[in-house]
Amino acid sequence: MKKYLVITGLVVLLTLNCAFSQETNLEKVRAMVEIGNLVSGNSFDEALEKCDQALVKYPDEADLYRWRATIKSSKGNKEEAIKDFDKSLELKPDDDSVIVLRGVCKMESGDVEGAMADFNKAISINPKNSSAYSMRACLKLQTGDMESADEDFETSNRLYDESVKPNPHEEKK
Repeated sequence: MKKYLVITGLVVLLTLNCAFSQETNLEKVRAMVEIGNLVSGNSFDEALEKCDQALVKYPDEADLYRWRATIKSSKGNKEEAIKDFDKSLELKPDDDSVIVLRGVCKMESGDVEGAMADFNKAISINPKNSSAYSMRACLKLQTGDMESADEDFETSNRLYDESVKPNPHEEKK
């Protein structure tokens, strides 16, 4: 009987924990959707405020740091944006899309070496990231490396085309 009560108690606790997690996840998703909508409507100040509020509640949510960094970058605050991209990457180190965004921010800040390192790292993590090749090509253009930039643009275009082409194995209707 005691074993049954202990097992039942554990099941109840696990169920409550799962329900709480789902509710918390739903709240996080709602906050991120609201932030996205504010950014889409160019309400950057309000979106930044919502990010700050959400980060108080969810300080380990990498995507919130990415949102805040993107907003800060859009407002011209590159240094603070890079700090938030760094925090996002502490939480999700292999997020190649965030590495590319940080690289763009560094490029816009004049940190050519840092930007190149980020684009190269993103490509090493995900060799099919067309944005990483495209941004690296832009950086190479800025530094006068035309031939290598052209190669990266070609790779970026090929990868993009491959990502949007229909699967050749699917039946044609």
